[in-house]
Amino acid sequence: MRDRWIAWVLAHSRLILVIAALLTAVMGGLAARLRVDNDLRTLLPRDHPVLASLERVEGSFSGVGSVDLVLRGGTPEARRALADALAPKLAALPEIEDVEHRIRGEFFVDHALYYLDDDALARLVDLVDGWAHHELCGAQPGLCLDPPDPDAPGRLRAFVRAQQETARAKAPFADYYEREGVDALVMLLHPTRPSSDLEFSRRVTDAVRSLAHEVSEEPGSEWREAGVEWAAIGPYVVKADEHRTIRRDIWRSGLFAVAGVCLVLALLFRSGRALLSLVIPLLCGVTWAMGATQLALGHLNTLTSLISTVIMGMGIDAGIHILLRARRERLTHDDDAAIQRAFSELFTPLLIASGTTLGAFVVMASSSFPAFREFGVIAVLGVSLCLLAMITVFPALLSLIGVKPARPPAHRRGYGRLVAALVRRPGAALLVVLGISVAAVGPASRVAFERNGRMLQAEDTRARTSEFRALVNAVFAKEIHAGVLVVDSRADAAVVLAKARARRDALGDASRVAELLAAPDLLPAPEIDLAARAKAIAALAEDVPESAWARLEEGADEDGARDSDDRAGALTPIEARRLRRMLDASPPRVDALPAPLRARLVHERDDGGCDFAVYAHPSFDAADILAGVAFSEEAASYTEGVTDRVFVGETTVYAAMYLMMRRDAPRVLAAAALLVAALVFLQLRSLPRTILTVLPLLLGLYWLLAAMTVTDVRFTLFNVPILPAILGIGVDNGVYLSDRIGRLAGREGGVAVGLQETGAAILAATTTTAIGFASFIVADSGGLAGIGQLAVLGIVIAAIAAILVVPTASALLLRRSR
Repeated sequence: MRDRWIAWVLAHSRLILVIAALLTAVMGGLAARLRVDNDLRTLLPRDHPVLASLERVEGSFSGVGSVDLVLRGGTPEARRALADALAPKLAALPEIEDVEHRIRGEFFVDHALYYLDDDALARLVDLVDGWAHHELCGAQPGLCLDPPDPDAPGRLRAFVRAQQETARAKAPFADYYEREGVDALVMLLHPTRPSSDLEFSRRVTDAVRSLAHEVSEEPGSEWREAGVEWAAIGPYVVKADEHRTIRRDIWRSGLFAVAGVCLVLALLFRSGRALLSLVIPLLCGVTWAMGATQLALGHLNTLTSLISTVIMGMGIDAGIHILLRARRERLTHDDDAAIQRAFSELFTPLLIASGTTLGAFVVMASSSFPAFREFGVIAVLGVSLCLLAMITVFPALLSLIGVKPARPPAHRRGYGRLVAALVRRPGAALLVVLGISVAAVGPASRVAFERNGRMLQAEDTRARTSEFRALVNAVFAKEIHAGVLVVDSRADAAVVLAKARARRDALGDASRVAELLAAPDLLPAPEIDLAARAKAIAALAEDVPESAWARLEEGADEDGARDSDDRAGALTPIEARRLRRMLDASPPRVDALPAPLRARLVHERDDGGCDFAVYAHPSFDAADILAGVAFSEEAASYTEGVTDRVFVGETTVYAAMYLMMRRDAPRVLAAAALLVAALVFLQLRSLPRTILTVLPLLLGLYWLLAAMTVTDVRFTLFNVPILPAILGIGVDNGVYLSDRIGRLAGREGGVAVGLQETGAAILAATTTTAIGFASFIVADSGGLAGIGQLAVLGIVIAAIAAILVVPTASALLLRRSR
């Protein structure tokens, strides 16, 4: 079959090249339509509870994030002036639904009497009666039958002030979104669409930045003269900036990979003909794979955004082995015969190596975790189609342009000396392997996971936003990006709040929730009959004679202050006016809440009912993934028996990804390892040779853990899914080595010859594959760079382990057999 295949390819080489060119043009058009979606939620299954709850939140409240515009520096007056100038213009943007930068906190003071319990209201009635009697006796002493209580005004004043402070505490700010001691003012801009719409995120970010720049630079403005600075941060801005970063990384990393692969091939073969013959089929295979990805998935995610460079690095491996073997055969045969003999000898190891690599990726593709699945699907397409290109386009092209004979090997120079040393002293090499393994015990046990989700972002994004993010949290005195739960009624919101607070109190300092907030917190207790309370307050107001209010106004200036007041402890005109507003206020209802609070807490549905949002603010940085897991588990207990929805937000998305990765990673790794071993055994039909082939891979993974600790490379949400790929790629080295050494076992010096011939191809193939992943390292995105660091370490270490272990063990086994 293999001989007939290659003979047919060589006989129809021109037809194959024409078909390949047409197919490449079609698939290239499809590949050009691929788009990168860097929203982390695409790495979760579509039916995940977090996504279902996110969709509910976004359907009711537009989204769980905002564009946070931070004004820093200058004077408080200048910051307020700039905020007031920006607010109406920002609100007029079609992408912005509403703007928050100040709140009418007096709403809760004016309605304070509706929040009192019955005992407090009865006390107020007594205090007002005593004060009214005191005022009446002061104005008309002859009408007083009982002497007035001189302390009555003071007691009423103290009570009113206490209720004012309690009421003000319900609003996060008295006016502007600023806090004493923090040199900043925050504006929260709520877009009309969720941040998962990346095109919209870019549009709203650009619009806000352009308008903020235009207004802040107005000549002669108070804020410009005072030196007020501004910055836009938040989920929308981060996603927009990260998407631009990834798009830039695709070009940079792609150029790096192409240049690196070409450089390796040029150094290895020192022939323009060889370089051309390998690069053309490689580009065909990569183009076919990306076009097929558009048909299969329709998009790339953050993990797979640079996968074309990985396919490039892996897809060239088969061609390198074939060309090196063909060039050696060309020393004694013509072009077509050399190509046929190379394919005949390499058919089995090519089949095993491709099968094991594909097997690992197939296991990934079968995972329910999209971070594994989509990488696996694209990698399967890439490896398969690049292999197809290498067994069709490559030999057809070689047949047309010819195969340049290999140079005779230089005896025992460079790599040859290393080969001779390994084969001549296998015991010493084995001691080196043992020594490395022993030394790796400590470091391997200390490998760490990167728990800061912001380390997945680009470094310049972190540097640009971290300081301003800290200012936002300082102004709000909490982590602003909370978990959000949407329920169908105020009663459900109240039940969740009660359960949540009981659970949080039970956990004490171990609780991961710092603050809870929902509409029931801002409305009178449900047991208060608002209609009855309104009547009681009206009756209380009627008991205060108009003369009492008039007397307080005597001598007051325009602001309600009095030049002198010889009645110690008496209500000031300002306090009296506030008390009168409290007595005149109508019952506070949901639709009467201050607009910024109402918009965030309540949403009127089309059926006339209302959705209510419950906010759980974390007690830690929302980007702390491991703390986010504990937060999610605690928040899940708040909704038991109430709703099947969950709290969602930045921290819960990270936590959901981590939990899925923790669940799927061991299973995928174990399945990939077993499948790789099974495929190797089925092809080799020998347990000792299978062990010899797989052992370096397992040893290399162990060394990898130690190397990660030494080089401070950590596991992340992005690079853990690459581990099965390292398994599939790393075993290829052992496959090629054990196959070639096995074929030459009967020859004198067969181990050295096999290592000399195959080792060079392994080093070249490893280098090109490593370059494919190294292109991730040059990316600005921290998550992508982490993938490259782990993959390069793993692939290089797997190759070193194979070169040290396979020939060493083979040489020792041959000595024992003799």
